[in-house]
Amino acid sequence: MSEKQVELIIEEYLKIVKKKLPDWLKDDKNEIREIMSQLRDHLWSKAEELSDTGIPTEESARLAIAHMGSPDSIVREYKKRGTPYMYITKELWPLYKKVLAILFTVVIILNVISIVFAVIEGNWSAAFNLFGIFSNFAVIFTIVTIIFVVLSKEGYLPEDLKSKSELKREEKELKKARELGMPISPKTGKPLKPFVKPLEKIVGGIFGIAFGFLLLAFPFPTLIPLFHPIFLLIMRVAGLIIIIEGCLGMGRGLIGNRDPEIHQVILIVLIILDLISIPIIIYIFRNPEILPFIIYDDGQFINLGVSSELYFAVNIIFAIIIILTLIGIAENIYNAGKLQRYKVKY
Repeated sequence: MSEKQVELIIEEYLKIVKKKLPDWLKDDKNEIREIMSQLRDHLWSKAEELSDTGIPTEESARLAIAHMGSPDSIVREYKKRGTPYMYITKELWPLYKKVLAILFTVVIILNVISIVFAVIEGNWSAAFNLFGIFSNFAVIFTIVTIIFVVLSKEGYLPEDLKSKSELKREEKELKKARELGMPISPKTGKPLKPFVKPLEKIVGGIFGIAFGFLLLAFPFPTLIPLFHPIFLLIMRVAGLIIIIEGCLGMGRGLIGNRDPEIHQVILIVLIILDLISIPIIIYIFRNPEILPFIIYDDGQFINLGVSSELYFAVNIIFAIIIILTLIGIAENIYNAGKLQRYKVKY
Protein backbone atom coordinates (compact mmCIF):
# COMPACT_ATOMS: atom_id res chain seq x y z
CA MET A 1 0.00 0.00 0.00
CA SER A 2 1.31 3.44 -0.87
CA GLU A 3 2.05 6.15 1.65
CA LYS A 4 -0.79 8.15 0.12
CA GLN A 5 -3.36 5.51 1.14
CA VAL A 6 -2.00 5.37 4.71
CA GLU A 7 -2.20 9.14 4.87
CA LEU A 8 -5.81 8.97 3.68
CA ILE A 9 -6.75 6.55 6.53
CA ILE A 10 -5.06 8.72 9.16
CA GLU A 11 -6.48 11.99 7.82
CA GLU A 12 -9.99 10.52 7.69
CA TYR A 13 -9.68 9.59 11.36
CA LEU A 14 -8.31 13.05 12.25
CA LYS A 15 -11.15 14.67 10.32
CA ILE A 16 -13.71 12.88 12.53
CA VAL A 17 -11.80 13.85 15.68
CA LYS A 18 -11.64 17.50 14.58
CA LYS A 19 -15.35 17.54 13.83
CA LYS A 20 -16.19 16.25 17.30
CA LEU A 21 -13.99 18.72 19.18
CA PRO A 22 -15.94 21.25 21.31
CA ASP A 23 -16.74 24.60 19.74
CA TRP A 24 -14.76 26.57 22.32
CA LEU A 25 -11.63 24.77 21.14
CA LYS A 26 -12.44 25.14 17.44
CA ASP A 27 -12.37 28.92 17.85
CA ASP A 28 -8.62 28.76 18.45
CA LYS A 29 -7.22 27.85 15.01
CA ASN A 30 -3.62 27.65 16.21
CA GLU A 31 -4.57 25.27 19.02
CA ILE A 32 -6.51 23.07 16.60
CA ARG A 33 -3.53 22.88 14.24
CA GLU A 34 -1.23 21.94 17.10
CA ILE A 35 -3.58 19.22 18.34
CA MET A 36 -4.01 17.74 14.87
CA SER A 37 -0.24 17.86 14.30
CA GLN A 38 0.46 16.04 17.57
CA LEU A 39 -2.14 13.35 16.85
CA ARG A 40 -0.88 12.94 13.29
CA ASP A 41 2.75 12.54 14.38
CA HIS A 42 1.73 10.02 17.04
CA LEU A 43 -0.30 7.93 14.57
CA TRP A 44 2.49 7.84 11.99
CA SER A 45 5.05 6.85 14.64
CA LYS A 46 2.75 4.15 16.01
CA ALA A 47 1.98 2.85 12.50
CA GLU A 48 5.73 2.55 11.82
CA GLU A 49 6.25 0.77 15.15
CA LEU A 50 3.46 -1.73 14.49
CA SER A 51 4.62 -2.50 10.95
CA ASP A 52 6.90 -5.56 10.40
CA THR A 53 8.95 -3.64 7.86
CA GLY A 54 9.07 -0.35 9.73
CA ILE A 55 7.11 1.24 6.89
CA PRO A 56 3.47 2.19 7.70
CA THR A 57 0.88 -0.03 6.04
CA GLU A 58 -2.90 0.00 5.94
CA GLU A 59 -3.03 -2.65 8.66
CA SER A 60 -0.48 -0.93 10.93
CA ALA A 61 -2.27 2.42 10.42
CA ARG A 62 -5.58 0.92 11.52
CA LEU A 63 -3.88 -0.75 14.50
CA ALA A 64 -2.36 2.60 15.46
CA ILE A 65 -5.83 4.18 15.33
CA ALA A 66 -7.22 1.33 17.43
CA HIS A 67 -4.48 1.88 20.03
CA MET A 68 -5.26 5.60 20.15
CA GLY A 69 -8.97 4.97 20.69
CA SER A 70 -12.23 6.11 19.18
CA PRO A 71 -12.70 9.78 18.21
CA ASP A 72 -15.20 10.14 21.07
CA SER A 73 -12.65 8.93 23.64
CA ILE A 74 -10.02 11.34 22.27
CA VAL A 75 -12.43 14.31 22.30
CA ARG A 76 -13.61 13.41 25.81
CA GLU A 77 -10.13 14.15 27.13
CA TYR A 78 -10.25 17.69 25.73
CA LYS A 79 -13.61 18.29 27.37
CA LYS A 80 -12.27 17.53 30.84
CA ARG A 81 -12.07 21.15 31.95
CA GLY A 82 -13.37 22.70 35.12
CA THR A 83 -14.08 21.23 38.53
CA PRO A 84 -17.15 18.95 38.69
CA TYR A 85 -19.84 20.32 41.01
CA MET A 86 -23.45 19.11 40.98
CA TYR A 87 -23.36 18.41 37.21
CA ILE A 88 -22.25 22.01 36.60
CA THR A 89 -18.59 22.96 36.97
CA LYS A 90 -17.56 25.26 39.79
CA GLU A 91 -16.22 27.68 37.19
CA LEU A 92 -19.64 28.03 35.53
CA TRP A 93 -21.62 27.92 38.79
CA PRO A 94 -21.46 31.71 39.53
CA LEU A 95 -22.62 32.52 35.99
CA TYR A 96 -25.39 29.93 36.32
CA LYS A 97 -26.66 31.57 39.52
CA LYS A 98 -26.39 35.03 37.97
CA VAL A 99 -28.44 34.04 34.91
CA LEU A 100 -31.08 32.41 37.13
CA ALA A 101 -31.21 35.49 39.37
CA ILE A 102 -31.68 37.85 36.41
CA LEU A 103 -34.39 35.73 34.80
CA PHE A 104 -36.18 35.13 38.12
CA THR A 105 -36.11 38.89 38.80
CA VAL A 106 -37.67 39.55 35.40
CA VAL A 107 -40.37 36.95 36.11
CA ILE A 108 -41.07 38.46 39.54
CA ILE A 109 -41.40 41.97 38.08
CA LEU A 110 -43.71 40.77 35.30
CA ASN A 111 -45.83 38.83 37.80
CA VAL A 112 -46.06 41.81 40.17
CA ILE A 113 -47.22 44.00 37.28
CA SER A 114 -49.73 41.33 36.26
CA ILE A 115 -51.02 41.00 39.85
CA VAL A 116 -51.41 44.77 40.28
CA PHE A 117 -53.44 45.14 37.08
CA ALA A 118 -55.49 42.03 37.90
CA VAL A 119 -56.34 43.52 41.33
CA ILE A 120 -57.31 46.81 39.68
CA GLU A 121 -59.66 44.91 37.38
CA GLY A 122 -61.00 42.87 40.31
CA ASN A 123 -59.83 39.59 38.77
CA TRP A 124 -58.65 37.95 42.00
CA SER A 125 -58.30 34.45 40.54
CA ALA A 126 -55.82 35.73 37.93
CA ALA A 127 -54.01 37.84 40.52
CA PHE A 128 -53.20 34.88 42.73
CA ASN A 129 -52.66 32.16 40.15
CA LEU A 130 -49.86 30.49 42.12
CA PHE A 131 -49.67 27.51 39.76
CA GLY A 132 -48.93 29.80 36.80
CA ILE A 133 -46.31 31.74 38.76
CA PHE A 134 -44.46 28.64 40.00
CA SER A 135 -44.66 26.95 36.60
CA ASN A 136 -42.85 29.95 35.07
CA PHE A 137 -40.05 29.58 37.60
CA ALA A 138 -39.90 25.81 37.00
CA VAL A 139 -39.64 26.19 33.22
CA ILE A 140 -36.86 28.80 33.45
CA PHE A 141 -34.96 26.77 36.06
CA THR A 142 -35.17 23.62 33.92
CA ILE A 143 -34.08 25.28 30.65
CA VAL A 144 -31.18 27.22 32.21
CA THR A 145 -29.99 24.17 34.17
CA ILE A 146 -29.99 21.93 31.08
CA ILE A 147 -28.02 24.55 29.11
CA PHE A 148 -25.35 24.86 31.81
CA VAL A 149 -25.09 21.09 32.32
CA VAL A 150 -24.45 20.70 28.58
CA LEU A 151 -21.90 23.54 28.63
CA SER A 152 -20.13 21.89 31.58
CA LYS A 153 -20.00 18.51 29.84
CA GLU A 154 -18.57 20.19 26.74
CA GLY A 155 -15.79 21.69 28.86
CA TYR A 156 -16.80 25.32 28.59
CA LEU A 157 -15.35 27.89 30.98
CA PRO A 158 -16.75 31.41 31.51
CA GLU A 159 -14.08 32.99 29.29
CA ASP A 160 -15.12 30.71 26.40
CA LEU A 161 -18.50 32.46 26.35
CA LYS A 162 -16.93 35.87 25.79
CA SER A 163 -15.70 37.49 22.60
CA LYS A 164 -12.00 38.16 22.00
CA SER A 165 -12.58 41.92 22.24
CA GLU A 166 -14.31 41.48 25.60
CA LEU A 167 -11.42 39.35 26.92
CA LYS A 168 -8.89 41.97 25.79
CA ARG A 169 -10.92 44.71 27.45
CA GLU A 170 -11.04 42.76 30.73
CA GLU A 171 -7.28 42.19 30.55
CA LYS A 172 -6.70 45.94 30.14
CA GLU A 173 -9.07 46.70 33.04
CA LEU A 174 -7.24 44.24 35.29
CA LYS A 175 -3.86 45.76 34.41
CA LYS A 176 -5.14 49.28 35.04
CA ALA A 177 -6.77 48.24 38.35
CA ARG A 178 -3.49 46.78 39.60
CA GLU A 179 -1.62 49.95 38.63
CA LEU A 180 -4.16 52.09 40.52
CA GLY A 181 -4.21 49.75 43.51
CA MET A 182 -7.92 49.00 43.13
CA PRO A 183 -9.38 45.94 44.89
CA ILE A 184 -9.23 42.60 43.09
CA SER A 185 -11.84 39.94 43.80
CA PRO A 186 -10.21 36.95 45.54
CA LYS A 187 -12.74 34.66 43.88
CA THR A 188 -12.68 35.78 40.25
CA GLY A 189 -9.32 37.54 40.11
CA LYS A 190 -11.02 40.47 38.37
CA PRO A 191 -11.04 44.13 39.44
CA LEU A 192 -14.10 45.21 41.38
CA LYS A 193 -15.78 48.14 39.68
CA PRO A 194 -16.79 51.18 41.78
CA PHE A 195 -20.14 50.34 43.36
CA VAL A 196 -21.28 53.93 43.78
CA LYS A 197 -20.95 57.22 41.86
CA PRO A 198 -20.20 59.74 44.65
CA LEU A 199 -21.12 62.94 42.79
CA GLU A 200 -24.39 61.45 41.53
CA LYS A 201 -25.37 60.36 45.06
CA ILE A 202 -24.44 63.74 46.61
CA VAL A 203 -26.35 65.79 44.02
CA GLY A 204 -29.33 63.42 44.18
CA GLY A 205 -29.28 63.57 47.98
CA ILE A 206 -29.28 67.38 47.99
CA PHE A 207 -32.27 67.53 45.64
CA GLY A 208 -34.04 64.88 47.73
CA ILE A 209 -33.50 66.81 50.96
CA ALA A 210 -34.71 70.07 49.35
CA PHE A 211 -37.84 68.42 47.98
CA GLY A 212 -38.49 66.63 51.28
CA PHE A 213 -38.31 69.93 53.21
CA LEU A 214 -40.72 71.46 50.69
CA LEU A 215 -43.26 68.73 51.42
CA LEU A 216 -42.65 68.76 55.15
CA ALA A 217 -42.76 72.54 55.68
CA PHE A 218 -45.02 73.34 52.71
CA PRO A 219 -44.51 77.14 52.80
CA PHE A 220 -47.87 77.95 51.19
CA PRO A 221 -50.22 78.72 54.10
CA THR A 222 -53.07 79.82 51.83
CA LEU A 223 -53.23 76.34 50.28
CA ILE A 224 -53.03 74.27 53.46
CA PRO A 225 -56.75 74.69 54.40
CA LEU A 226 -57.70 73.35 50.96
CA PHE A 227 -56.00 70.01 51.55
CA HIS A 228 -57.68 66.98 53.07
CA PRO A 229 -56.22 66.52 56.60
CA ILE A 230 -55.17 62.92 55.86
CA PHE A 231 -53.48 63.94 52.60
CA LEU A 232 -51.68 66.75 54.40
CA LEU A 233 -50.43 64.26 57.00
CA ILE A 234 -49.33 61.81 54.28
CA MET A 235 -47.53 64.61 52.44
CA ARG A 236 -45.56 65.54 55.55
CA VAL A 237 -44.71 61.92 56.36
CA ALA A 238 -43.56 61.48 52.75
CA GLY A 239 -41.46 64.64 53.09
CA LEU A 240 -39.79 63.25 56.21
CA ILE A 241 -39.06 59.92 54.48
CA ILE A 242 -37.63 61.70 51.43
CA ILE A 243 -35.40 63.86 53.66
CA ILE A 244 -34.04 60.76 55.39
CA GLU A 245 -33.48 59.00 52.06
CA GLY A 246 -31.74 62.13 50.71
CA CYS A 247 -29.44 62.27 53.74
CA LEU A 248 -28.62 58.58 53.38
CA GLY A 249 -27.96 58.97 49.66
CA MET A 250 -25.71 61.97 50.25
CA GLY A 251 -23.96 59.98 52.99
CA ARG A 252 -23.22 57.19 50.51
CA GLY A 253 -21.76 59.74 48.14
CA LEU A 254 -19.53 61.24 50.83
CA ILE A 255 -18.31 57.79 51.92
CA GLY A 256 -17.57 56.92 48.31
CA ASN A 257 -16.33 53.48 47.34
CA ARG A 258 -15.14 52.62 50.83
CA ASP A 259 -16.59 50.78 53.81
CA PRO A 260 -19.02 48.45 51.98
CA GLU A 261 -20.43 47.36 55.35
CA ILE A 262 -21.74 50.90 55.98
CA HIS A 263 -23.26 51.00 52.50
CA GLN A 264 -25.03 47.72 53.26
CA VAL A 265 -26.51 49.17 56.46
CA ILE A 266 -27.68 52.26 54.56
CA LEU A 267 -29.29 50.10 51.87
CA ILE A 268 -31.13 48.07 54.52
CA VAL A 269 -32.49 51.32 56.03
CA LEU A 270 -33.58 52.46 52.54
CA ILE A 271 -35.37 49.13 52.04
CA ILE A 272 -37.21 49.62 55.35
CA LEU A 273 -38.22 53.16 54.35
CA ASP A 274 -39.56 51.90 51.01
CA LEU A 275 -41.50 49.17 52.80
CA ILE A 276 -43.02 51.84 55.08
CA SER A 277 -43.97 53.86 51.99
CA ILE A 278 -45.93 51.04 50.35
CA PRO A 279 -48.91 51.05 52.79
CA ILE A 280 -49.11 54.85 52.41
CA ILE A 281 -49.20 54.58 48.62
CA ILE A 282 -51.77 51.78 48.80
CA TYR A 283 -53.95 53.94 51.08
CA ILE A 284 -53.98 56.74 48.48
CA PHE A 285 -54.54 54.11 45.77
CA ARG A 286 -57.67 52.93 47.58
CA ASN A 287 -58.84 56.43 48.55
CA PRO A 288 -58.25 58.74 45.57
CA GLU A 289 -60.90 61.13 46.86
CA ILE A 290 -58.38 62.63 49.32
CA LEU A 291 -56.17 63.85 46.46
CA PRO A 292 -56.31 67.63 45.77
CA PHE A 293 -57.03 69.17 42.39
CA ILE A 294 -56.47 72.90 42.89
CA ILE A 295 -57.26 75.64 40.37
CA TYR A 296 -56.94 79.43 40.55
CA ASP A 297 -60.19 81.23 39.76
CA ASP A 298 -61.32 84.82 40.41
CA GLY A 299 -58.33 85.63 42.59
CA GLN A 300 -58.60 82.59 44.84
CA PHE A 301 -57.52 78.98 44.95
CA ILE A 302 -60.22 76.29 44.80
CA ASN A 303 -59.82 72.58 45.46
CA LEU A 304 -62.13 70.75 43.05
CA GLY A 305 -60.88 67.34 44.13
CA VAL A 306 -60.37 64.42 41.76
CA SER A 307 -63.58 63.52 39.96
CA SER A 308 -64.81 59.93 40.06
CA GLU A 309 -64.31 59.72 36.28
CA LEU A 310 -60.56 60.05 36.84
CA TYR A 311 -60.32 57.46 39.63
CA PHE A 312 -59.25 54.70 37.25
CA ALA A 313 -56.48 56.84 35.73
CA VAL A 314 -55.30 57.86 39.21
CA ASN A 315 -55.28 54.22 40.30
CA ILE A 316 -53.16 53.30 37.29
CA ILE A 317 -50.64 56.01 38.21
CA PHE A 318 -50.40 54.86 41.81
CA ALA A 319 -50.21 51.21 40.72
CA ILE A 320 -47.18 52.14 38.63
CA ILE A 321 -45.70 53.95 41.65
CA ILE A 322 -46.17 50.78 43.73
CA ILE A 323 -44.48 48.69 41.04
CA LEU A 324 -41.54 51.12 40.81
CA THR A 325 -41.20 51.08 44.61
CA LEU A 326 -41.09 47.27 44.61
CA ILE A 327 -38.46 47.34 41.84
CA GLY A 328 -36.46 49.82 43.93
CA ILE A 329 -36.64 47.48 46.93
CA ALA A 330 -35.49 44.53 44.79
CA GLU A 331 -32.62 46.61 43.41
CA ASN A 332 -31.47 47.66 46.89
CA ILE A 333 -31.62 44.04 48.10
CA TYR A 334 -29.52 42.99 45.10
CA ASN A 335 -27.01 45.81 45.64
CA ALA A 336 -26.70 45.01 49.35
CA GLY A 337 -25.95 41.39 48.49
CA LYS A 338 -23.50 42.38 45.75
CA LEU A 339 -21.48 44.42 48.25
CA GLN A 340 -20.34 41.17 49.89
CA ARG A 341 -17.79 40.88 47.07
CA TYR A 342 -16.30 44.24 48.00
CA LYS A 343 -15.36 43.20 51.52
CA VAL A 344 -11.71 42.89 50.57
CA LYS A 345 -8.78 45.07 51.49
CA TYR A 346 -8.06 48.03 49.25
